[in-house]
Amino acid sequence: MAAHVADDLLVAFVAAEADGSAPLELRETTREGAYAVLVQSAPTAKGTLTALRSGAGFVMAAPLGVERLVSFLTYLRDVAAPASAQILDLDESGALTTPSASVRLSDAEAKALRALADRRAVIVPRPDLLRLTGEDPRDVIESLRARFREVGSGAQILKVPHMGFRLVGEVRLKAGA
Repeated sequence: MAAHVADDLLVAFVAAEADGSAPLELRETTREGAYAVLVQSAPTAKGTLTALRSGAGFVMAAPLGVERLVSFLTYLRDVAAPASAQILDLDESGALTTPSASVRLSDAEAKALRALADRRAVIVPRPDLLRLTGEDPRDVIESLRARFREVGSGAQILKVPHMGFRLVGEVRLKAGA
């Protein structure tokens, strides 16, 4: 797996006030683009509701173990990634790059990703991907999803049943290396 040197995922873990509520500056944290996670020692329904109204995106119970944190941060990266974590660079040689890592795509993967990038937020039909890549689109897409994980990207390729696939993210096409 590729080594990560930079991440665009900002998460602020904030301790709750004595009454379980969120500190006043929590909303300011979210304005700056970070996910705000309020950490309560004894979560209650009222405290959780107050925290969410105060700008917390999530409420977690203390203590926070490493395993829980890794699972939570992986969820944020993969499912709820901010737009800045969904940007990929693809050069003419098929190198897929994020600030964290870089991998070389196969020809079929690169062609499929270019097609998805050209029609960003639009469904690309499976027959189009088959024609472009010469391979089963489901296999190519699954391989691309694995590549996204390798480079630590929050970009996603969504399957639209009976229609095709759609890219959620941005691919910046770059000149070759």
